[in-house]
Amino acid sequence: MSNVNYLDGYAYHMVHFDNLQSIFQRRALLSKRKVLQERISYRSIAFEDVQSLRDRIYILDASSRKYRALHNYVPFYFSTITPMLYVQYKNGIQEKIVFLKVSRSILKDKGVIFTDGNATNQQLRKQGKETVYIEPITATNLSCIRNYTRGGPFGINQNRSDFYADPVFLNRLNWSIINDRWFLDDESTRIKHAEILYPDLLPLARIEEIIVSTRSMVDDVNALINGTGLAGRLPSAVYKPDLYF
Repeated sequence: MSNVNYLDGYAYHMVHFDNLQSIFQRRALLSKRKVLQERISYRSIAFEDVQSLRDRIYILDASSRKYRALHNYVPFYFSTITPMLYVQYKNGIQEKIVFLKVSRSILKDKGVIFTDGNATNQQLRKQGKETVYIEPITATNLSCIRNYTRGGPFGINQNRSDFYADPVFLNRLNWSIINDRWFLDDESTRIKHAEILYPDLLPLARIEEIIVSTRSMVDDVNALINGTGLAGRLPSAVYKPDLYF
């Protein structure tokens, strides 16, 4: 049995530079639902068809025994090198992408869940109306249970991502693919997008590092930190091009 402590590492939230000012002013990372509720304008780098799929996914919260929308969580990846970042690279805006790094210890916080791949992969049709209600894997529920509306699932992709509500199951993730720099097919693309999902909002005090890909972005991000009164309360931006394409 592996003795690797998978909590001894980091997770990364990807944002466009244009969204940093509102994040800094709010002093927190917000879920998409809270951003909309608070009427905060933002620049999306997500695919709209993927967002519409995520709109139809609900996860059972263990403490309240109520279902929460996937968009009620702040998403993090276990790696910066993901297909999502590659899309930004191909679109010519990678230099505008900023990573906010946190400790994986956030997985110990109440209500935090994680997946073994892209949470969107739940066999939902892009043009369909069916929704899915998911019970994550726990110490007492050893399988991921899904209940579909409208007689689903109707999607043809058989590779669904499981949800977990206990960090003891981090050893079920395919870390060799998550940590690899490359992804060769749809399945490795799904796995590399394994997510940590934090309910509602994460205070900026939890951020341990702010990572950028160019030296000019170091100056721009640090100017924002100073301008929003966060100097000394947030770490300064650091230049780490090796964490980008």
